[in-house]
Amino acid sequence: MVQLSFPVILFFSLFVPSLSLSDVARNGDTRSQCIVTPGNSSDIDDVPAILDALTTCGTGGRVIFTNNTYHINSVMNTTWLDDVEIDLQGTLLWSTNISYWLNHSLPVGYQNQSTAWILGGTDIVFDGHGYGTFNGSGTTWYKYVGSTSNYPGRPNQLTVSGAKGAVFRGLRFVQSQMWTMSIIHTSNAWFDSIYVNNLYDNGDSAQNTDGANTIYSHNITFTNWEVLNGDDSISTKANSTDITIADSTFSSGLGIAIGSIGQYNGAYETVEHLHISNITYEKTTHAVYFKTWTGDQVGYPPNGGGGGLGFASNITATNLKTNNLKGTPFTISQCTTFSGASGNCTNSKFQIRDLVFRDISGTTESADVASFQCSAVAPCEDITIEKVDLRITGNTTYAGEYLCGNVEGTVGFNCTGAVCVGSSATGGC
Repeated sequence: MVQLSFPVILFFSLFVPSLSLSDVARNGDTRSQCIVTPGNSSDIDDVPAILDALTTCGTGGRVIFTNNTYHINSVMNTTWLDDVEIDLQGTLLWSTNISYWLNHSLPVGYQNQSTAWILGGTDIVFDGHGYGTFNGSGTTWYKYVGSTSNYPGRPNQLTVSGAKGAVFRGLRFVQSQMWTMSIIHTSNAWFDSIYVNNLYDNGDSAQNTDGANTIYSHNITFTNWEVLNGDDSISTKANSTDITIADSTFSSGLGIAIGSIGQYNGAYETVEHLHISNITYEKTTHAVYFKTWTGDQVGYPPNGGGGGLGFASNITATNLKTNNLKGTPFTISQCTTFSGASGNCTNSKFQIRDLVFRDISGTTESADVASFQCSAVAPCEDITIEKVDLRITGNTTYAGEYLCGNVEGTVGFNCTGAVCVGSSATGGC
């Protein structure tokens, strides 16, 4: 049920990353307001009421979820939004009907991924005030899929698709079904003050529980994130350009990922102008790591592929703090291959170049600062590492090894040994 009224409402007219208040819609009309009334039962699907509200007030209006639990029992595709504010004060709780989701989740448009909710449009503000919550009932999924990677039909929690000018802030994501956010074909968007906890109830990690993934997207800013998960904290994938990740804390997962990329045979993809700064890592595997598929296609996405073309360049990471990092801080692996194959780790045509890692301090379990396993066909070029102050956890020794394979042009460090060469989807061997 939707309650419709027409009060004067404060609205944040969108100019990423700054916001200005406005009492009226972009067209000059007073903003309409739709309040979504929950059914208050897991047997009642609140999606029809949500879709009604977004249809009625999704253009020049405001949609309010009150401080209640809303039961999400079916998929949502809401890509028509324009000049809208979504006010989440309660909890959106996804059902555990695995059979339904496996058969009805919506295509994301990349890697044969699917999703529970596609949201898009122009000038969107989605505000959770620090307590509005998405609960994906993920424990059910983590137990169901076990160690299977990219289980077909397992949905991403939320896909921001085709959005132009958007702000998502103050949202909490708890136990997302798979990736928390997939951001695709989106530009000029700001994701601020987001909390993600995709661990089991007992704190154990779960596979494929990324905090966010950018795909075919431009000018995306992530600030003030806190992510606890078992996979990529945030990942930039194909054709991600001008991405900023700043002032955030990542715990227990793999760290910030570039890739995986190069999965589509013959496709030309890039990751450019990625700016990472002021990040704290708590027991993650890496700080920043790259993963590309091999030059050979073996199978098809999501669990196979390879042979992709392109490059990753102009990537900087500065002011990084680590607490008991579990693996090598900076890692490149160009040997991702699934489908049970052991690929050729030196034949990828995807090139990695122009990297700057500066000012990293704290503790790590690895004596290696870097492990760069690059392609012989398209060697890594122009890598800078400066101001490293990493002590090995539990003693007074400092990390100081730099392992290299097919690296040309280093600044601030010398390669001290040969890199381990082997298949990997998580960096290193």
